[in-house]
Amino acid sequence: MRRSKDDGKKISDRINVVDVAKQFEELRRHQNRPIKVYASSVIRENDCVFFLIREKDERKLVILYPQTASEASCRDFTAEELGELRVEEKVFPYQVCPCNHVNAALLRKRFPFTRPMVMSLTPAIGMGDRIGLTTPGHIRAVEKSGVFPVLAQQSIREMTSTSRSPQKVIDDVSWAVFQEGYHGGFAADADHLKAEEDINETFRAGFTMYTIDPSDYVNNKADKYDTGTLRKRFRKLPWSKLECREDEYFRRYLDREFKLSVPDEKHILTLKFSEEELLRAAVKYSAAVAHTAKLARHLEKLFNGNKFDLEVCVDETETPTSPLEHLFIALELRRLNVRVQSLAPRFVGSFEKAVDYIGDLNEFERTFQDHTLIARFCGPYKLSVHSGSDKFLIYPIMGKLAGSMIHLKTAGTSYLEALRVVSRHNPSLFREIMGYGFGCFERDRRTYHVSTELSMIPDPEDVADEELEETFLKRNSGRQLLHVTYGSILTAKTADGKWRFLSRIREILVNHEEEFYETIAVHFEQHIQALGWNKKHEEER
Repeated sequence: MRRSKDDGKKISDRINVVDVAKQFEELRRHQNRPIKVYASSVIRENDCVFFLIREKDERKLVILYPQTASEASCRDFTAEELGELRVEEKVFPYQVCPCNHVNAALLRKRFPFTRPMVMSLTPAIGMGDRIGLTTPGHIRAVEKSGVFPVLAQQSIREMTSTSRSPQKVIDDVSWAVFQEGYHGGFAADADHLKAEEDINETFRAGFTMYTIDPSDYVNNKADKYDTGTLRKRFRKLPWSKLECREDEYFRRYLDREFKLSVPDEKHILTLKFSEEELLRAAVKYSAAVAHTAKLARHLEKLFNGNKFDLEVCVDETETPTSPLEHLFIALELRRLNVRVQSLAPRFVGSFEKAVDYIGDLNEFERTFQDHTLIARFCGPYKLSVHSGSDKFLIYPIMGKLAGSMIHLKTAGTSYLEALRVVSRHNPSLFREIMGYGFGCFERDRRTYHVSTELSMIPDPEDVADEELEETFLKRNSGRQLLHVTYGSILTAKTADGKWRFLSRIREILVNHEEEFYETIAVHFEQHIQALGWNKKHEEER
């Protein structure tokens, strides 16, 4: 929710803080330095007034305080300019501060609503921002629905691809939350973590959710091993790290039925391991479970008793996660006392980047229901859906079967929606981006699941300005090319070291920021509505 614009009474009961911001805007106009004041950001805290402005394309923090106040209360913030503003015959000193990391850290200390928080089992939608400007649009989408947002969601791979640090990701979100005056709470997800050094860096930055990706330890070849090979591999598993003996596995899982059901529902799932199925699941996933436990223990030491959210993802495997495999992974994590708030299996069908779900909807519904029962039985924990953006065909199924037990992860779709605004206002730049993407596509696609071929994509020079958005941002082939080449586009530089595209993209988005925010908000509202979350929120109200 948005907070009151007039918190506190220390400057003057008669002075409206929004009017103070407007008078500062007027002062700047007289100084021939036009600015935009973000009215939603204006807040009175103790004896100071804080608000954000944008001067040219740069966002800045303004702080005003009465002359009688101790300047030390605001002087912790690093200022680039000092001055005075006259309001109702009174003079208020002010300071203009850059929106850098030092000031972001002070902002989070002074205003707790700008800090990420732990969300536990709250249903959530992850919203990756690869440009650093998209978060206000995300906020506007979730404010209308009441869904809990993970506003800072970035994988190490994404941060590397965009030359952004974990700290930069958190700082950008904190400033955006302050800009929008958003008090609803948000989380920060360090996604697809594989090593302790990645955990350390994201921990220092202040992330609250950690998604462990043990895919490098999954033995995908186990699906094709014969029984003899399975037995040999089983004996060589890292038993000390698994904290058990071989015979314990058999006693724990064989000759036992796991009956899973939901009260008041007819669907009952009965799972039972054969010896071969147990061997295959153990050989395929036990090393991954051991690595997950190792990283989870490391996180526990870092947090030293404080809470954090933990997810385990096994979605980047070669085959879908069967219900029996899901059960095995979850039970093993529980045995090792690794408590997760969400788990991401690989679901049936194809979750290609930037396009809708591809697959048999009946099969997806049947297996998704099984995964939901397992999540309730072994947790409860949320089912996390990776590559979850734009999968409108399955959202109603997910919402119906899992309800609030969902964590939907999106990332690239926000970048694509930003490019819509670019295509509308600078068609030439958009064609440049497309052309550059053609040259990067074959290399960049290697780490992504896409079916597009370059031969499917029209030459952007042959497409009229007014048809660019329809041709490349509504059709699968163009969307996938733009999605997988984002890193190359956003980090490309000219021979003299300047950004080739990023500066111009950001300039367009800043100059048309309300249109940009609305474009983002509408797109995410469609996701939320399809999941049925907005309907649930309306019923609760």
